[in-house]
Amino acid sequence: MVIFLFLTWTLSSVFLTLNVFRPLAKRTNSSFTEILLSFALGWLIGDLLPHWILLNIGITLLFSFSDIFSQPLGWTGLIIHFAGWTILSLRLWIILNLPERLENKMEEQLGNIWHKTSTNFASPAKLINIDWYSWINPNTILNDPRIEIIRDRVFFEQNDIELKLDIYRPRSSKIMRPALLQIHGGAWISGSKRQASLLMTQMAAQGWVCFSLAYRLSPEVVFPEHLIDIKRALKWIKAHADEYGLDPNFIIATGGSAGAHLATLLALTPNQPEFQPEFKQTDTCIQGCVALYGVFDIIEAFEEATLFPAKAKVLKLLCGGTPETQSECYRKLAPKNWIKQEAPPFLLVQGENDALIPVTETDSFFQSLQTQKKSLSALLRLPLVEHAFDIFPTLTAQCIIPIIARYLIMLHKNHINHSGA
Repeated sequence: MVIFLFLTWTLSSVFLTLNVFRPLAKRTNSSFTEILLSFALGWLIGDLLPHWILLNIGITLLFSFSDIFSQPLGWTGLIIHFAGWTILSLRLWIILNLPERLENKMEEQLGNIWHKTSTNFASPAKLINIDWYSWINPNTILNDPRIEIIRDRVFFEQNDIELKLDIYRPRSSKIMRPALLQIHGGAWISGSKRQASLLMTQMAAQGWVCFSLAYRLSPEVVFPEHLIDIKRALKWIKAHADEYGLDPNFIIATGGSAGAHLATLLALTPNQPEFQPEFKQTDTCIQGCVALYGVFDIIEAFEEATLFPAKAKVLKLLCGGTPETQSECYRKLAPKNWIKQEAPPFLLVQGENDALIPVTETDSFFQSLQTQKKSLSALLRLPLVEHAFDIFPTLTAQCIIPIIARYLIMLHKNHINHSGA
């Protein structure tokens, strides 16, 4: 019995390690549950490696009470486990050296304006620079004495609808601060406004006012209700600019996955009457968008050459039908249909090991954006990085978030220089 358990544990560890480097679930023929499981395990084991190694050590200690390690099979299994830990640790070493590559890529795309931009914090350069404490206990990032967090402020209320947002802001008083609007992911059917806390806390510590909002989800509502809710939040933020000391003329939207899709639509559809039916006169322009591992291809999920059944299932919930029955909804849902010359700058960030969204999807959308020759826009592809890399303050997030923060600061400085503020 002990041998069977040990073999099962060893083989499971091998498959889980392989899944980190190459997701085992295939988009074309795997169910939504299988793809979600492949992503979750790859993300947890890849990014939460210290926790995984501690769990393995605990299991090894349990097996040590038997005679399994007095047998060749036991020692072979132990060597396999150590090899897996070593390979996973090598991945983290590659991630630790990723910021230098991203720095070069940003300078290549943005030029001198990027070179002149700096932040108050940087990616860890060595193992000793890693914030191990927040990696182990993510809640510690919320205890930064420089910032204040205001939870559950109602931004829209009507009949039985009550929508809320959280506010991350610096404790020091100042007016005309830049603002960041965070839109959570979750396939349009789930998610929490407490996602991306690392980016929110870091930007608040650098003087930004950050808003993380909740919006109604499918299948309770169908598109474009999600986007309308987000524009309601934007209206509320601009109306309360004086109260929170922010500049209503400089707001950047950001989000991950479905949140990146909605942030993209927010950036591409300013003042579009159909997406702000009750407040058509409100200016809903924003000054930039940071889309992380976003959903950009819509109709392609239903086509034979690019079939993605799990994604198509979620899109049916989002639109209340298929492209054949809800063609207008799908047309409005596709970000590429809204690209125009007036679009603000974009930063697109995508992991190459993403089990949920193929990196080619982001590449294709960036190429569509570039047809308008948008200045200050950039694309970052992240080797060995999974979906949702920014949810917790892991090493991956600690290496990438400072690059995103620097991009946001660059956009704000450019705004100030051109507005004469």
